[in-house]
Amino acid sequence: MKVPSGTQKKKRTATATKSADTDDFLASFDIDKIEDKEARICPRCGQDADEEDIECSNCGVNLTTGRMSEATRKKRKRKGPAIEDFYSKSWGDAYTFLGNHKGLATKTFFYSFIASTLFFCSIFMMFWCHRTPPKAFWGFIAFVSIMAVPGWIWFIQTEVVRFALQRKDKLKRINFDFFLCSALGMKFIFWVVLFSLPAQAVFGTIGYYYITNGSIPIGAVFIGIGFIPTFLMFPLAMPHMTMADSTPGWMVHKLGKVFLTLAKPALFWCFVFFVTTLPAIGCLAAIGAISGSDLDTFFSNVRYNSAIAADNDAKETADENKIKDFVAGPLVGKKPVELKPMVLILPSILWLFVCLFYAPTLIYNARVNGLLAVHCKPDLQLVTKIQEVKYVSKAEKEKTGPPTPRWKLSLTGIGIGILVGVAMFFLIPILPKLLLSVLLIIMAVAQIGCFFTILAKIKQNEGIGYAILGFFVSLYAYVMGWIYAKKDKEVGGTMMLWTLFIIAGVLTQIGVGYHAVSSLLSELQKANAQADENPAAEPAAVDVGEGPADPGVDAAPAEPAVP
Repeated sequence: MKVPSGTQKKKRTATATKSADTDDFLASFDIDKIEDKEARICPRCGQDADEEDIECSNCGVNLTTGRMSEATRKKRKRKGPAIEDFYSKSWGDAYTFLGNHKGLATKTFFYSFIASTLFFCSIFMMFWCHRTPPKAFWGFIAFVSIMAVPGWIWFIQTEVVRFALQRKDKLKRINFDFFLCSALGMKFIFWVVLFSLPAQAVFGTIGYYYITNGSIPIGAVFIGIGFIPTFLMFPLAMPHMTMADSTPGWMVHKLGKVFLTLAKPALFWCFVFFVTTLPAIGCLAAIGAISGSDLDTFFSNVRYNSAIAADNDAKETADENKIKDFVAGPLVGKKPVELKPMVLILPSILWLFVCLFYAPTLIYNARVNGLLAVHCKPDLQLVTKIQEVKYVSKAEKEKTGPPTPRWKLSLTGIGIGILVGVAMFFLIPILPKLLLSVLLIIMAVAQIGCFFTILAKIKQNEGIGYAILGFFVSLYAYVMGWIYAKKDKEVGGTMMLWTLFIIAGVLTQIGVGYHAVSSLLSELQKANAQADENPAAEPAAVDVGEGPADPGVDAAPAEPAVP
């Protein structure tokens, strides 16, 4: 208890102390008279407390019961700031951070506008050209340039989150590397595809069904719903991408468990993102609502003129080489449609405002994501260190336990491969051709990597002759890989991945062929139906050798919209 201070008494003499050193004074000692009734202290640590306090500010116990609640116990066990502070401090802190990095926001605007403008111009040239080499060149330029935009988003997010975790409020100078951002853009797209596969396997399939039946808006809504889980887990993945080991940020099941714990702060970040990007979203919606039909007409006419040039060029080549059995295309001699570039002015201005609004919101939301990482660090399960790689002898490896049974590895590879292949089968119609080609290349490269890993193992165990045999007879290498997997854990993992990518790649190739044939048959049915309706007209030409006919090319030029 607390006792008020009094006047200092004089020092007593030894004789007086000896005579007064008895217990008689306790009989008349009244403690209630010296207790400070107005003071309130913690019954555990003695810390001063105010009248309105419920818990001690020093030790956290309840001032009435003298015990610590379970919620307070968990809160005090955490290292770092409390999650509750994230919701109140993030708005003002992110605004201050944006004010201190106006130059970075300006750079983001210019980089994004230049890269997107280069993309749009390259797409125009790809449609304009009618020969394959220039088409491929401009398609490559379009792909590299547009990848720089999501790559810059990924780069800014990781840099801001990294500095926030280091408790730094000021970023060092950040330079723009075009090719690095293009590579990071492909990484970003691959991450989105990976995390969207489970949800798109359901909602994407439903959306594809509605689109094929003519209900494009409903189908687009279902496909958009399939991307919601990926959007929700994005702020939780970014802190992992700044760590020494970013593997948990690529694993859907691990990040899903983290989301169950941190659903509230993740939803809060998504809410902040949606609110701050409303102006940019509004400009995009205005482009679609006001100029959507005009842009479709413009690019349809560009493709139509390109098709006319291709047919005329093929006829001129056949005439020069005197090819007798040449069949002229249906657009030979047709007059190209006059293009009206004036329809591009309004969309270009609105796109300028999209980039202008998007640039500061990127910096703002990156800072909010960094604060989320700081306040939720104990629950994010970040891997901050990587174990040092050391050589381990074969005898030491055997002490770690037996390898995983081959039937488990094979079932895992087959199951995941079928899941990925089926998802790709239904996503093929809605995926851009360039992205689909990139995914097929990734699967092929992964298979080649596993193949040569097993060949190296065969050379080590059996000799160079058997390795050469495995190179020409891949089935032999595949069987030998499963034989080695009985005793070698690393080979078992390689064979599981090889099986996964083989099945996923085969199903994806089947899907590509199936959808190409379906499109071709539908075009033939339309052509036959038109021929039945108008027998006097010539049947529409369908190019069987290069896949389904493009309605924007084979059809007559679209009439420009009347304002």
